[in-house]
Amino acid sequence: MMAEKTEYTREELYDLVWSKPVTHIAKEYGFSDSGIRKICKKINIPLPKSGYWSKVKHNKKVIKEKLPKQEENPNIVLVNSKSGKFVDNAYLSEITLKKLEIEKDTSLNLIVPNRLSKPHKYISATKEYYKKIKVVEQRGGRRSQLDSTDVIWMDVSNEIIPRALRLMNTLIEAFEKRNHKIYINHVTKVEIYEQSYAFRLMEKSKRVKRVNKYGGVSNDLVPIGELCFKIDRTYPKKEWSDTKTIPLEDRLLDIIVWLEIKAEKDRQREIEYKIQCKIREEERKKEEEYRKLQAAELSKFESLLHTATRWHKSQYLRNYIREFEQYAIKTNTLDSEKEEWIAWAKEKADWYDPFIEKEVEYLKEIDRETLKPRKKSYW
Repeated sequence: MMAEKTEYTREELYDLVWSKPVTHIAKEYGFSDSGIRKICKKINIPLPKSGYWSKVKHNKKVIKEKLPKQEENPNIVLVNSKSGKFVDNAYLSEITLKKLEIEKDTSLNLIVPNRLSKPHKYISATKEYYKKIKVVEQRGGRRSQLDSTDVIWMDVSNEIIPRALRLMNTLIEAFEKRNHKIYINHVTKVEIYEQSYAFRLMEKSKRVKRVNKYGGVSNDLVPIGELCFKIDRTYPKKEWSDTKTIPLEDRLLDIIVWLEIKAEKDRQREIEYKIQCKIREEERKKEEEYRKLQAAELSKFESLLHTATRWHKSQYLRNYIREFEQYAIKTNTLDSEKEEWIAWAKEKADWYDPFIEKEVEYLKEIDRETLKPRKKSYW
């Protein structure tokens, strides 16, 4: 039984939550019990502790906490969920909020008519397609021979084609009223917030054993007249079907709500993914630039080290040559041959010295760093 009273003072709501379990109150007003608890916490209303109602049930002594005094004592409006009104959007589920938004869209008409008038172009094309199927199959042909341009994806028996067309016409028009685009190319897709989803309408079937005249047994799929709307090629897969109490025609709002919520989440994930990709690419470029600068710096340092080493070795050579010359003079062994060698050695020290790098005829093709012939380029 739904609650009749809709507006409570803070004191009245306090009396209400101490008169029956919060779970019971939540059902009466279409809330979750956590939603009622959040309301009470927000306006400082104490709630019965765990085990309180069990004690009441068994006539045990219980303690009722007093309502704390405070200056602000707002009135709280509670209206059951069937009316579409709630105390505070902060306590509503994402699905409920989306339903409220769509229900306010006065351009929408989600009531499936008993007759099809002014059908959408896709519905007209689908209707003609199914008419042609009957003719082709009577002649022993195949569906693949027919042009399926603008034909929506349906798989239903002839008996419920009119119902299926009326339902899909209402849904497709609702999609377009919500500024969602329909695309047909072998499969039927709806684009919502730049996200695309394939869908189809099919008829449920059951397996029936058949025995032929030879005694052979086969399992045939027999349609049972129940419609099922499926979202394909996405995760998670989703479907809505006829039930014993609710026909698929009464679930069009649920279909639109689910798709719009999923599309918004998918779009946000896509945006976040692109942002992360951009961040990673920028980090990769920074790392690549850093490695280039690092390599260049190391190359310059190695060049510096090699140059300093060459200079040090050239000084080492000169010191040796000087000591050699002084020793020859001291021992009176300096002759023309040694003088010629000393001149030759000084020239090589000047060739190797990075500050001088004197050109020497037979060393033109020698690399001073490696002391090996330079590789010749033929290009």
